[in-house]
Amino acid sequence: MKTRGNDEEKSRAAGRAAGYCWARNPNSAGRCTLQPGHDGRHVDHNNGRKRLTDTSGSTWA
Repeated sequence: MKTRGNDEEKSRAAGRAAGYCWARNPNSAGRCTLQPGHDGRHVDHNNGRKRLTDTSGSTWA
């Protein structure tokens, strides 16, 4: 049976296999693009940038 939790689990596993933390941002779209096991806040380098030249976008705990 396909469930939302199962999809989330598969997505997280795929993101980690690609070398990302892949934690979901609880406040907006996007996921953490730092390496698995990093210390500190999560960062999404792709979503949430205010200008094209910004090096990172959203951050969360």
